[in-house]
Amino acid sequence: MRILILTIAIVLFYSTSCYSQTKDYSDIKKNGVYAEAHLIRHVYSNGFVSINYERTVGIKLKTNLRFGIYPNFETLVCFPLTISWITKPLSYHHFEYGIGTVFRVEHYVDPGDSSQKKWFYDMPAVMIPIMYRYQKNSGLFFRAGINLFVSWPTIPSPSVSAGYKF
Repeated sequence: MRILILTIAIVLFYSTSCYSQTKDYSDIKKNGVYAEAHLIRHVYSNGFVSINYERTVGIKLKTNLRFGIYPNFETLVCFPLTISWITKPLSYHHFEYGIGTVFRVEHYVDPGDSSQKKWFYDMPAVMIPIMYRYQKNSGLFFRAGINLFVSWPTIPSPSVSAGYKF
């Protein structure tokens, strides 16, 4: 009976070690830069294009931290800060979802008195990105989807992005 149990244990151990697959996340690059074009202009993104930097963190490399800048080249600059997650980091096709905020800096000049200049700072919206992402372990990647800006009013903003992982 002991020989039978020992034989079954050895066969199970051998079969799981031969057929199990280890997942190697070391080939995935952790830094990325991308340009994101918004198809609808609104107060929270106030420019048509943002420039973004993202860093992939975590053991399974599913989490992305993003910092960006949306200039409108007049009086306003917005800075999106988000944390997002992707599905199946070892495949090429991903669903990306997350949450973040938009920090806005505005330089206001009174039209009646140009000596009256004021700076305004606020966080006008919560941003929820819901995206499709095509990405290999390194090199070029593509994103498309909706950034949902939750505030008064709530605005869905379709966007497309292209970038580079390094």
